[in-house]
Amino acid sequence: MLIALTHYITKGLEKTVGPEKTKNILFSFAKERFFYTEQIFSPDLKKTINRLIIFLPGKGCWWAKQKNGGCTMCGFGEKLKKIKSYRYTDQDIIHLFNIALELSEKNYSEIVIFNGGSFFNDNEISSSVQNNIARLVNKSPFAQTLYVESRPEFILKRKIKEIVKILGKKKLKVGIGLESITNTIRNKNINKGITLRQYEKAVRILINEHAKILTYVLLKPIYVSEKEAIKEAIKTIKYAFKKGSHEIALETAFVQEGTVMAELFQKGIYQPAWLWSIIEVIEKTYNLGFVHIGDFNDEPAPIAIPTNCLLCNEKVMKAIKLYRKNHSLENFKGLKCRCKLKWRREIV
Repeated sequence: MLIALTHYITKGLEKTVGPEKTKNILFSFAKERFFYTEQIFSPDLKKTINRLIIFLPGKGCWWAKQKNGGCTMCGFGEKLKKIKSYRYTDQDIIHLFNIALELSEKNYSEIVIFNGGSFFNDNEISSSVQNNIARLVNKSPFAQTLYVESRPEFILKRKIKEIVKILGKKKLKVGIGLESITNTIRNKNINKGITLRQYEKAVRILINEHAKILTYVLLKPIYVSEKEAIKEAIKTIKYAFKKGSHEIALETAFVQEGTVMAELFQKGIYQPAWLWSIIEVIEKTYNLGFVHIGDFNDEPAPIAIPTNCLLCNEKVMKAIKLYRKNHSLENFKGLKCRCKLKWRREIV
């Protein structure tokens, strides 16, 4: 893959940005996987699909750059400190997007952009890049949907209308991190810095422009017990569906270095959720609408993830991975372990 990537960059990038900048781009991305395909169940197509995940180097999450350090569970702020000061131009970003399209397997039906922040914040990803990516997706013979993420304050009617128009027959899906319905948990425990009014306004804009909405819900923020975490996730999922979200991604907190959550974990004050809690939330919300289970990895790599005991971890993890692919509760039937009794006592 690296040989092919080098060859492609040499042929394409050097003609436009020069050999030195090409070398910098290759050096930055050779050590990290910046695109790959994965399987996930699609609620629209009612089947397992392949989606192409592309990580693009935006300017970094605006919220994580604030003096308050961003969200308490998010490692983006720490990641930004370690990234070299090389400044990617709009042209660089589009070239990287094209590299991913050129070298990936041509069997995806959804293109997912992760830029470590808000895709619709012009100070992170310029409007020119946003529109050019939409044009490339529109021309793709494989992609049916473009998926991006954004904080709600950057979801503006004029911007969404323009992107939807450029995409043509292709669908736009936008992920919004609501995390929790409770103001104190969302804006103090998580330090999200958004209001329910902002979330609801963004949802209305997306619905009116015929875009799809996926809402992120966080299971077990800091200073929340296992029992409270389950109840909060269920309440938040119900609220998001009621307000018009088409899908939910249940994101179970994992611990990344350099975060408030990591400090509490290292002091023994915080522990990631049980895997049993994830299954409990899914089973209680399954009939409300389509609820995904998020992966337990990101950049920087987590130092602790949701877990049960050594006897059942592998088996339960396998069931959760299968659920991501087929969205069936059958995966969870018959799962038993002695540790489940301990978990039950914790949530009573």
